Amino acid sequence: MKKRTIIAFVLVFCFVFVLASCGKKEETVTNVASPEDFPGHSIAVQVDTTAADSIDRMIEEGMEDIDVRRYDKVIYCFDDLALGRVDAVYVDSVVAAFYTIGNDKYQLAWLDSVDEPMGLCLAKGSEALAQAIEKALDTMFFDGSMDKIAATHFGEYYTADIRNVTAEPVIPTDFTTIKPGKLMVGAEIGYPPMEYKADDGTTNVGFDIDVSNRLGELLGLDVEIVDTSWDGIFMSLEKGEYDVIISSVSITPERQQVYILTEPYIANALCIVTATGAK
Repeated sequence: MKKRTIIAFVLVFCFVFVLASCGKKEETVTNVASPEDFPGHSIAVQVDTTAADSIDRMIEEGMEDIDVRRYDKVIYCFDDLALGRVDAVYVDSVVAAFYTIGNDKYQLAWLDSVDEPMGLCLAKGSEALAQAIEKALDTMFFDGSMDKIAATHFGEYYTADIRNVTAEPVIPTDFTTIKPGKLMVGAEIGYPPMEYKADDGTTNVGFDIDVSNRLGELLGLDVEIVDTSWDGIFMSLEKGEYDVIISSVSITPERQQVYILTEPYIANALCIVTATGAK
């Protein structure tokens, strides 16, 4: 899709801008310029993500001597990268943008050429609600509110051209939710800039939080966010603890076999982030 060119340009620009490193730290910033360089290095990933799945496949296919460090939250990956405890973070490009743009601690080292867009995730049997949500997402692209939300958090280049909606959609009303009048949303609050806590430590903020609230408006529902650890987020959906996961869910064939995934609402790809050497 056209979006790949724009994303690659922006992120590569950030990479060039922060490439230089200095002092003793330079000796510890290793050359992890692609996944081929993982052997001999410590690589941080969040558990149960497509990045973790990807690195596991590399190991299954014969790649050896990778020190894989697995973290419950992506923020801990970057904390340890800043402290020099790992050599690189393998992560979604939307998260990389949050940590690299305007930040001299981190740099983008590699961006996958393969798109890995994200969608909203519902349990099988929720087809009526999924259809209403799909049309509500189309409405957000039609009226510009999706790009406006993206611009607030990381730039609309992650959402522009994802959907080509030329006529105002009609949102169905023949759906039900777990709690009447409410849209229960499962999210892992700790994945900036998608969903995380504000400086007050209690308010949920982020791209997906704003998307959830706008969806609620369009569907005529109050939104309730259910903070759920990522390693249990799909299981809790199956148990009926919320209606939909709006939490940076990459669209994969494996997930599509088990769940209902909407069409993409944001562009994404796997990437590698390393430290720049700034103290």
